[in-house]
Amino acid sequence: MAFLVFIFPEGVQVPQDAISEIIIMAVFLFAFFVGFFTTRQNDRYTSIAEYIAERDGAFSFLYRVSFLVPRIQNEVREIIRNHYKKILDNNDWAYHEFHTSTTITELTKSFGSLADKEIEGQAKVLASYVMIWDTTLQLQKLRKKIILLCHEKLILSQWLLVFILAAITVFSLNLLHAESFMVDLFKLIFTASVFLIIILLRQLDNLSIFGSGFSKNIANDVLRILDEVDEKESLIR
Repeated sequence: MAFLVFIFPEGVQVPQDAISEIIIMAVFLFAFFVGFFTTRQNDRYTSIAEYIAERDGAFSFLYRVSFLVPRIQNEVREIIRNHYKKILDNNDWAYHEFHTSTTITELTKSFGSLADKEIEGQAKVLASYVMIWDTTLQLQKLRKKIILLCHEKLILSQWLLVFILAAITVFSLNLLHAESFMVDLFKLIFTASVFLIIILLRQLDNLSIFGSGFSKNIANDVLRILDEVDEKESLIR
């Protein structure tokens, strides 16, 4: 507000036409830059969500395909269970992306322990063996992609630009004087909208938009597969 007082000293009447031009320019710049940042962060959020779905699907596939060799399936089940229990206990879907994780190493050792006699002469096992290593490689790539996207946050200068444009937009709007309840209501709604947009951008930036229950939901979904809950329920029916 002191900035506006400096530009428009007390007693100086600002023409309404000038105020309208300031409002138009401020709204345009705010909408342009914030729209650009929001779109970019939303694309980032969407990509991360897709990679998480692919990651969970890959783990589910590894468990299901390992049934061809019961000895391996038991090992794979416990490896994946421990993986998702850490996600569940810490309520952090990116726990293994930013903490030391041995899941892929353990899976590699488990599948690598398959003896030649368990593969030879079994076409299904041999065909699945190739897909298993492709899926394991995919898991490593997905982990790296998620880490990369998580680091693509708005930098300080971009946040400064957002807050400066938001302040100019709100303050310039308050320069508009009109003896009308509807105009005052519009100004109030517009001001609240600006702050809500910034909150949304912040949630996209720190990925809190996933919600507090997201990690538990994805972990429980995979754990249901490991416990074969759906199969048991179908048998009961």
